Amino acid sequence: MIDVEIGRTAGGHRRFPIAFRIEFVKQWHQAHERGAKVRLLRQYNLHRATAMRWIDADRQGEFTVATVAAAERAPTRVASRDRATIARQNVRIAELEKKVAQSEAVVEILGKAYELLEEITQSEQTDTEALIPPALMSADEYTRWLRSSKLS
Repeated sequence: MIDVEIGRTAGGHRRFPIAFRIEFVKQWHQAHERGAKVRLLRQYNLHRATAMRWIDADRQGEFTVATVAAAERAPTRVASRDRATIARQNVRIAELEKKVAQSEAVVEILGKAYELLEEITQSEQTDTEALIPPALMSADEYTRWLRSSKLS
């Protein structure tokens, strides 16, 4: 198994690093059993023409240490424009996560304020009856006042 990660181009096509290609060619040359090379192609979902190009490049000496070092410095690896876009998106994500946390806190505070206002409103409704002097209450109100005050 080759441990080198296969990348993607801007168009979405697979991009094989030089290290992957070198390791694949090594495994290709070590595959001596019947069907081993086909199994290797299927394992990495490669076409035979791609493998043959890599093997020819290896024979011609294109996979030398200097080529590997130059490929590592190649600007096509990850475009700086893409890196800048990713960095901007990460900053934007952090800002939005902060806003979401603030919004959740506001919703929680407003919920508690609503509950408090409900309690105040309910207590005011029961207290208004007590504010009327018993002398001015109707007979029904006076009876309810006596029961709520536990005087009857």
